[in-house]
Amino acid sequence: MKYLCILTFICSSLASFGQLGGKQVFTFLKLPTSARAAALGGNQIAVLDNDINLVADNPALLTPEVHNNATINYINYISDINMGYIAYARHYDGVGTFSAGLQSIGYGDFTRTDETGQEIGSFKAGEYAFDVTYSNMLTERVRYGGTFKTIYSSFAERNSFGLALDLGVQYTSRSELFSAGMVVNNIGAQLKPYVEGERSPVATEIQLGMAYRLPKAPIRFNLLLHNMQQWDITNESITEGAPTISPDGGFTASDGGGSFFTFDKLMHHVNIGAEILPSENFHLRIGYNHYRKQSLSETGQGGINGLSFGLGFKIKRFHLSYGLASYHVGAASHHLAVTTNLSEFKR
Repeated sequence: MKYLCILTFICSSLASFGQLGGKQVFTFLKLPTSARAAALGGNQIAVLDNDINLVADNPALLTPEVHNNATINYINYISDINMGYIAYARHYDGVGTFSAGLQSIGYGDFTRTDETGQEIGSFKAGEYAFDVTYSNMLTERVRYGGTFKTIYSSFAERNSFGLALDLGVQYTSRSELFSAGMVVNNIGAQLKPYVEGERSPVATEIQLGMAYRLPKAPIRFNLLLHNMQQWDITNESITEGAPTISPDGGFTASDGGGSFFTFDKLMHHVNIGAEILPSENFHLRIGYNHYRKQSLSETGQGGINGLSFGLGFKIKRFHLSYGLASYHVGAASHHLAVTTNLSEFKR
């Protein structure tokens, strides 16, 4: 059905900053789930400041201080495609801290047609991941954590099931001005493929992150290195080795080569961001994602693509966050998050 082909194209473009060529499944897992991470240009895996929203980026960021915290995130992606993430955390003395979350993306309603183009009904499509996270102290300055995910994907009559695991560590300096994190996301497998006998790899990714807060100014700078499992993630690497048409109309094999190391190849792995922290109740955020910038610029949609913005503030018992980022040429995406500590509602 032609609409399934269109849907497949939409799904493959969702994580435009994570396209590495080849065939992968469950790529929605690479999208940032929180407004804060989206505003900083991608994921935030280094900062340990008791934010339950960052646990989806690095399970080691789950701390005892988020006990009984709950969060709801909503992302208006494009048209009627919407994403969401909810999570809740509990701490048990002597055991560790746990959280459970649900990530979902709905692609909207699609018209079903026959081979002549006549409408014969409709269908929906969506993908879901339920996760359970555990985290604890390794040393005085180092935390570790893991997230186990069950994944379900459904496109009309085609559906798939898989399992994945995130592993992360986080370090905070004694001065608490510098922090670093490392995470391996989505180590897993597609257990039930859409088509029998045609399994595809899960979108596994290695990330490194660092953050530094100025000692005498309310500013924290963030650096994230993403997709470290593959050096060349430029768009040219996707077509490396593919034949090209020569001036005489024949085909010429592409060497796809170039230098192994270039500054642009390095920058494709880099996200930078900053948070202005005038008070505990109000934050401003800005980020830059070079890979996203380059990908969208090649489609003629340069402008401010690659940049992202956001803010966070507290109103009574609620922490609210907003993020604005572009993942596609159609329009900007809006991220909203509401977080609260349920213990504050007890009398």
